[in-house]
Amino acid sequence: MHNILTSEQHGFMESKSAETASHSFIQSVKEALDKYIHAVGTFLKLSKACDAINHNRLPDKLGSYGIRGSVNKWFQTYFTNRTQFVETFQIDKNKHTQHRFHFSPKTISHGVPQGPLLFLIYINDLPFKA
Repeated sequence: MHNILTSEQHGFMESKSAETASHSFIQSVKEALDKYIHAVGTFLKLSKACDAINHNRLPDKLGSYGIRGSVNKWFQTYFTNRTQFVETFQIDKNKHTQHRFHFSPKTISHGVPQGPLLFLIYINDLPFKA
C-alpha cells in the first residue's frame, strides 16, 4: 500500500500485534536510556475503534493522504445523513405469535462500517517522535 501507513502502527497490520508494539516500545526506551534522554509512552485501547471516526474530520484526513476530488467527495456523501435503526422480533412459541419492535432511525455522525482501513488512516498521524 504505497507506504502510507506509519510503521509505528501495529493494530490490524499483517505480522504485527500488541506484542510487537510492546517490543518496539521497549526497544525505544532502551535506546533512550542509553542516550540519557527521557522516554514517554502513551497507550490507547479504543473500544469499538471504528465507531470513533468523526465524519467531519475524515475527509480532511483522507485529503492529507492524497484522496481528493471526486473520491473524497464520494466519502463525504457516503457518510452524510447516514441513519441506523434497530428492529427486533419476539416470538411467543406458546401462542404462535410474533411481535415486531421497530425503533426510530437515528443520525450517525461517527463510525465506519467497512472495517479498519479508514480507521488506520484516521489515526495514522498519532505517532509522534521528538
